[in-house]
Amino acid sequence: GRLLAARLGVAFVDLDEQIEGASGTTVRQLFADIGEAGFRSLEAAELERACQLGSAVVATGGGTLTQDSNRSLLRRAGLTIFLNPSFGAISRRIALAGKSDRPLFRDERQALELYRSRLPLYRVADVVLDVADTESADEVASRAALMLTAKSCVT
Repeated sequence: GRLLAARLGVAFVDLDEQIEGASGTTVRQLFADIGEAGFRSLEAAELERACQLGSAVVATGGGTLTQDSNRSLLRRAGLTIFLNPSFGAISRRIALAGKSDRPLFRDERQALELYRSRLPLYRVADVVLDVADTESADEVASRAALMLTAKSCVT
């Protein structure tokens, strides 16, 4: 997201980072303290703020699209892109990044079920970009920028 925003010359917003900054605690702790519904409410408010920025790349969490109102807001706000790596790559990245304590990623079987249940929501993005396990973040950002630029020129 940061690389894509830099390529496009626009702001970058990571919803989870915004929520953690505003609350002074982690997403995991928020799930424990206020539950998923409470967290989704905070997430929706941050998404609304992010969409008011104008041109920006907004990194949403995996559950952002589970809310009808969030999907509607994103459709009105601009183009959406779904980066589509393999589930194995997602699992490895989360483990390597030390984020294995994600609240809804308790074990790989449960995470796969969650991913599969959300996949239809992700696939309705304006752009679906399949990502090879061998691609670098820079390569993905370059391809995404090209696809988004081409898509935004369509009338």
